Amino acid sequence: MKVEFYKHQRLAVIFCGLFLAALILETGLRLGGFIMLSLQEYKNLQAIKEKGSCRIMCLGESTTLNQYPRFLEEVLNQRNVGVKFSVIDRGLIGIDTGVILSQLEANLDKYKPDIVVTMMGCNDGGIMYYQDIPEADGWLFRHCRAYRFSRLIYTHILKKLKKEDVHREEVPSPNQGRPLDLNSKNNGSDVELGVFYRRQGKFSEADELFRRAIELDPKDARAPIELGVSYRRQMRFAEAEELFRRTIGHDPKNDWAYVELGVSYLNQNKFAEAEEAFKRAIELNPKDDMTYGALEVLNIEKGNSVLAGRYGKKARELRAGYYCPMTNNNYLKLRTILHKRGIVYVCAQYPIRNLGPLKKIFQGKAEGVVFVDNEKIFKAALEKGSYREYFRDSFGYDFGHCTDKGNRLLAENMANTILKEVFKKRPVLSQ
Repeated sequence: MKVEFYKHQRLAVIFCGLFLAALILETGLRLGGFIMLSLQEYKNLQAIKEKGSCRIMCLGESTTLNQYPRFLEEVLNQRNVGVKFSVIDRGLIGIDTGVILSQLEANLDKYKPDIVVTMMGCNDGGIMYYQDIPEADGWLFRHCRAYRFSRLIYTHILKKLKKEDVHREEVPSPNQGRPLDLNSKNNGSDVELGVFYRRQGKFSEADELFRRAIELDPKDARAPIELGVSYRRQMRFAEAEELFRRTIGHDPKNDWAYVELGVSYLNQNKFAEAEEAFKRAIELNPKDDMTYGALEVLNIEKGNSVLAGRYGKKARELRAGYYCPMTNNNYLKLRTILHKRGIVYVCAQYPIRNLGPLKKIFQGKAEGVVFVDNEKIFKAALEKGSYREYFRDSFGYDFGHCTDKGNRLLAENMANTILKEVFKKRPVLSQ
């Protein structure tokens, strides 16, 4: 009887421990977002109090949240066109177009915008593995962040293990890449959570998790690369480069490490070293559009417009089918909803990126869509100035999160497009 009692007692303790861990994780994930969103929501509520103003709602991810929207309202109102503008910032960190679309109707009902601006899609590629999770549309997955986080990690690990089983059975050669160590102590959760913290600018928490992952599994290349990216974003370039070089020493065919090393050099205007690293990455992975984009930016800064044009052309060719089906569908659904409500849709491309692939989504359905081309204006700015003047990082390799100067340039270009394409044709005002 005592043995059975203690057995049940241990199970109860384990269950309570797991429950408390999940509760702490859920609380932590929500608390950080709550503080940021509360400040954002206060500003948005102030904006909708402006009676008789033209309301512009900006949708997107971390490149939108507290970025260009705070300058857009100022720039538009400085133009003195006889209309008062109120800008509502509905950007959210780390989301994809599916989340933006799922919240669209509620946002439209609450804020009643006259114009909606989107700059979105960069996170869709990393969230396509939702389609491998049967319960992704379920209530628990959509509303419980701790469960979603754990489920994604589990799916990610499972896919790696299945891939490795196939690799070991069919391609035993060590030259085909570094095999996954199935005896590894690191299950990937530290790295995934570290990336989550880094995206929110919580570098100390992120770095601690990356370092722990490295200790648990010294053979896993992802943890040192992610830690290097974190160091680079903190401008700790020497430490970042040491991690990238160490990874390359262990795994000479790791093109990702070469790309991140090149970005670190590029951020310091070490053009020769950056070019060498990027070219090595292309040798290993000749179909990586982002590396060609990074080389384009590098040559713009060097003043080599001919070579920049060649790399830019190659990047655009590789991006001809750039947007995944999920992105395409969500853009079109969003456009349909706005069109039915009579809301003007302003569709912006990311800085430096070519507008062509974005326009291609709307072929035959572009009526009422105003496109913002942010490629030419940023390339022209880089020819006169440096990358670091306009971008804080290089998460997209050829673009990143903007500095205040970059966000103001974005806002000015968007304002020019809105005033030219919308107000000269059909002025819009809230009632």
